[in-house]
Amino acid sequence: MATLKPTPAILYTLLVLAEGPSHGYAILSELERRSGGAVSLGPSSLYYTLGRLADRGLVEDCEGIGDSGADDPHAEQRRYVALTPKGRAWLESELSRMTDLVAAARASGLDVGG
Repeated sequence: MATLKPTPAILYTLLVLAEGPSHGYAILSELERRSGGAVSLGPSSLYYTLGRLADRGLVEDCEGIGDSGADDPHAEQRRYVALTPKGRAWLESELSRMTDLVAAARASGLDVGG
Protein backbone atom coordinates (compact mmCIF):
# COMPACT_ATOMS: atom_id res chain seq x y z
CA MET A 1 0.00 0.00 0.00
CA ALA A 2 1.37 3.38 -1.00
CA THR A 3 2.20 6.00 1.59
CA LEU A 4 -0.72 8.26 2.43
CA LYS A 5 -0.01 11.85 1.44
CA PRO A 6 -1.29 14.42 3.93
CA THR A 7 -3.45 16.42 1.54
CA PRO A 8 -5.57 19.29 2.87
CA ALA A 9 -8.73 17.21 2.35
CA ILE A 10 -7.30 14.33 4.40
CA LEU A 11 -5.95 16.54 7.15
CA TYR A 12 -9.15 18.57 7.53
CA THR A 13 -11.25 15.38 7.48
CA LEU A 14 -9.18 13.89 10.28
CA LEU A 15 -9.23 17.18 12.22
CA VAL A 16 -13.03 17.18 12.08
CA LEU A 17 -13.15 13.56 13.26
CA ALA A 18 -10.63 14.28 16.04
CA GLU A 19 -13.48 16.08 17.81
CA GLY A 20 -15.76 13.04 17.61
CA PRO A 21 -17.66 10.80 15.21
CA SER A 22 -19.56 12.51 12.44
CA HIS A 23 -21.53 11.83 9.28
CA GLY A 24 -20.80 12.84 5.70
CA TYR A 25 -22.87 15.98 5.42
CA ALA A 26 -21.56 17.34 8.73
CA ILE A 27 -17.97 16.53 7.72
CA LEU A 28 -18.40 18.33 4.39
CA SER A 29 -19.87 21.41 6.06
CA GLU A 30 -17.17 21.52 8.72
CA LEU A 31 -14.37 21.01 6.16
CA GLU A 32 -15.52 24.01 4.20
CA ARG A 33 -16.02 26.16 7.30
CA ARG A 34 -12.67 25.32 8.90
CA SER A 35 -10.73 25.79 5.70
CA GLY A 36 -12.43 29.08 4.88
CA GLY A 37 -13.71 27.49 1.67
CA ALA A 38 -10.25 26.38 0.51
CA VAL A 39 -11.28 22.73 0.86
CA SER A 40 -14.64 21.96 -0.70
CA LEU A 41 -15.42 18.35 -1.55
CA GLY A 42 -18.42 16.72 -3.11
CA PRO A 43 -19.99 13.68 -1.45
CA SER A 44 -18.29 11.18 -3.77
CA SER A 45 -14.86 12.72 -3.13
CA LEU A 46 -15.46 12.64 0.62
CA TYR A 47 -16.52 8.99 0.62
CA TYR A 48 -13.54 8.09 -1.58
CA THR A 49 -11.27 9.84 0.95
CA LEU A 50 -12.99 8.10 3.88
CA GLY A 51 -12.57 4.77 2.09
CA ARG A 52 -8.83 5.36 1.68
CA LEU A 53 -8.55 6.32 5.34
CA ALA A 54 -10.54 3.24 6.41
CA ASP A 55 -8.33 0.97 4.26
CA ARG A 56 -5.35 2.23 6.28
CA GLY A 57 -7.12 1.83 9.62
CA LEU A 58 -7.27 5.57 10.32
CA VAL A 59 -11.06 5.81 10.49
CA GLU A 60 -13.86 3.32 11.03
CA ASP A 61 -17.63 3.18 10.78
CA CYS A 62 -19.45 3.54 14.08
CA GLU A 63 -22.92 3.78 15.51
CA GLY A 64 -24.76 7.06 14.95
CA ILE A 65 -24.49 9.57 17.73
CA GLY A 66 -27.85 11.18 17.03
CA ASP A 67 -26.56 14.75 16.86
CA SER A 68 -29.10 15.64 14.21
CA GLY A 69 -32.09 15.33 16.54
CA ALA A 70 -35.49 13.79 16.23
CA ASP A 71 -36.56 16.26 13.53
CA ASP A 72 -34.04 14.84 11.03
CA PRO A 73 -35.83 12.40 8.68
CA HIS A 74 -32.44 11.06 7.50
CA ALA A 75 -31.00 10.32 10.96
CA GLU A 76 -31.45 6.55 10.58
CA GLN A 77 -29.72 6.54 7.16
CA ARG A 78 -26.59 8.46 8.13
CA ARG A 79 -23.24 6.68 8.06
CA TYR A 80 -21.12 7.77 11.01
CA VAL A 81 -17.33 7.62 10.93
CA ALA A 82 -14.88 7.85 13.83
CA LEU A 83 -11.16 8.47 14.08
CA THR A 84 -9.25 5.40 15.30
CA PRO A 85 -6.32 5.55 17.73
CA LYS A 86 -4.05 4.83 14.75
CA GLY A 87 -5.69 7.74 12.88
CA ARG A 88 -5.15 10.10 15.81
CA ALA A 89 -1.48 9.05 16.03
CA TRP A 90 -0.99 9.54 12.27
CA LEU A 91 -2.64 12.98 12.37
CA GLU A 92 -0.57 14.09 15.37
CA SER A 93 2.61 12.87 13.67
CA GLU A 94 1.84 14.76 10.46
CA LEU A 95 0.94 17.95 12.34
CA SER A 96 4.16 17.70 14.35
CA ARG A 97 6.14 17.25 11.13
CA MET A 98 4.45 20.33 9.66
CA THR A 99 5.13 22.35 12.82
CA ASP A 100 8.82 21.43 12.55
CA LEU A 101 8.84 22.46 8.89
CA VAL A 102 7.25 25.84 9.67
CA ALA A 103 9.81 26.40 12.47
CA ALA A 104 12.63 25.64 10.04
CA ALA A 105 11.15 28.05 7.50
CA ARG A 106 10.92 30.81 10.10
CA ALA A 107 14.51 30.12 11.17
CA SER A 108 15.49 30.68 7.53
CA GLY A 109 13.89 34.11 7.62
CA LEU A 110 10.71 33.25 5.73
CA ASP A 111 7.47 34.93 6.75
CA VAL A 112 5.03 32.03 6.99
CA GLY A 113 2.34 33.81 9.01
CA GLY A 114 0.79 32.71 12.25
